[in-house]
Amino acid sequence: MFYYVSNCICCKKDFKILEGTRKYQLYKQNMNGKFTCDQCSHKVELDARKAMFGKLGF
Repeated sequence: MFYYVSNCICCKKDFKILEGTRKYQLYKQNMNGKFTCDQCSHKVELDARKAMFGKLGF
């Protein structure tokens, strides 16, 4: 299986981008782009959901 190694912009750790994932396709299109690891992207998604529901009053 092929993979690329990138540096996470949030936690500054190296992580693997595995072949067949959406991140892999995005990385191949823009190798100079900024990417986050799976843990950090999950945290960002949860924070965004909390902020959205906070504005809605739930």
